[in-house]
Amino acid sequence: MIVGFPGETDAEFEDTLKLIERVRYDALFTFIYSPRKGTPAAEMPDPATKADKNRRFDRLVEAQNRISAEIHRAYVGQTLRVLTDGTEDGQLTGRTAGGRLVRFSGDDSLIGQFVYVEITGSTTWSLTGQLPEGCDCHGNIV
Repeated sequence: MIVGFPGETDAEFEDTLKLIERVRYDALFTFIYSPRKGTPAAEMPDPATKADKNRRFDRLVEAQNRISAEIHRAYVGQTLRVLTDGTEDGQLTGRTAGGRLVRFSGDDSLIGQFVYVEITGSTTWSLTGQLPEGCDCHGNIV
């Protein structure tokens, strides 16, 4: 999502904030508009200052980070199927069917395997969890 396109008004930006509150995207790729020589937008009048654009950008990122954190918090307590894809900082990492990043402890032999992970915590950008007790983490009770 680009903030500060030439001619963007405060009212239009507020509409953008209302949109992300209504849609509740999982995440956004956000940018402050920067002119590219030779494009029509580079020649458009732009009354917004750099400070205006930075303020809008900060508000957009703050709102989206809050929404992302709320969405992830709702996963705490669930058990999710995760494809283990690697390690990071001594923990296994994997992705849910919906592409959510999950960090959890386990043996490197699980890399490339689907496992079930109990979600115990969350951050703005990822979920944390543990392998369920009493199961082989592939969903089989042992």
